Amino acid sequence: MKIRTLTVGALAGGALALTAAAPALADTSGTVKDTVHIVNDVDSGHHGYWARLNLHRSVTITPGDTDTTWTVQLHDEGTFATIGGAANSPREGNRVRGVKGTMSGDYTLTVSSATPPSTKGVDNRYDYACNVHGTGNRATDCPGMPASTSDWPKLYFGPDAQVTGDAYQWTYHTDSCGGQTWTDASTNGDGTDADAGDITGCKPCPPSTSPSNSPSESPSQSPSEEPTSPSASPSQSGSTAPSSSASAQPSVTLAGNGGGSGSLPVTGTSLGLLAGGALALLGGGAALLVLTRRRRAQS
Repeated sequence: MKIRTLTVGALAGGALALTAAAPALADTSGTVKDTVHIVNDVDSGHHGYWARLNLHRSVTITPGDTDTTWTVQLHDEGTFATIGGAANSPREGNRVRGVKGTMSGDYTLTVSSATPPSTKGVDNRYDYACNVHGTGNRATDCPGMPASTSDWPKLYFGPDAQVTGDAYQWTYHTDSCGGQTWTDASTNGDGTDADAGDITGCKPCPPSTSPSNSPSESPSQSPSEEPTSPSASPSQSGSTAPSSSASAQPSVTLAGNGGGSGSLPVTGTSLGLLAGGALALLGGGAALLVLTRRRRAQS
């Protein structure tokens, strides 16, 4: 939260603090504490209004080293929600939407005033009613804001008080999108340094690698690893078993040996010789039968 943005909240908190202990503050040895509730505030970041704020502001006013100096400590605790539409992240200016989180901050100011602080006229609750689509000028965009953050102590000390801003820091954090934090501080360029972080919301997820891995890994592994047993079985039954069967039981299979040479697997005898012998036997038998019939006819 930039100083000009938180001024309103600080003013409200300081007002309440003074309201609770105005009499004690008349004595410069006293310390005054108070709390103000602020609603419908906005933070401008560095790229326009980006988040709505609701917060409690605690104000602590303590006497300084002299009767005319005071220290004002503002402490904020609240929540934020990014503005829908064209809101930009507070540091980088990227489009952001749909993010909610918490915010907290502290701002120390030194006041020089001849008049002691008073809480008269400071309310316990302020509705800033900020127009998030306004001109960017909080003085007109937030009609319920009583003063800027840097002028907040003047609500207690009056318009003639001299106010000097010292160290400040407001931190915005969300657990969404893996956790994001933006710190707006006097030590990091008002939240512009690279290490200040940002509230950017969830970015589109890169394409998942699991679909590509699934086709390339699982399927490739399945065919190469799991089918090992089936692949070995066909090779053994197709090549080893048949060759063993042919050699171990050749009498059953009249398979050609040597590319169809006509030899029997066991004896190696030529089928042509066997056929010739069979024909010779048949011829001899026929001749013998003819001779026998002739002899019977003659007798």
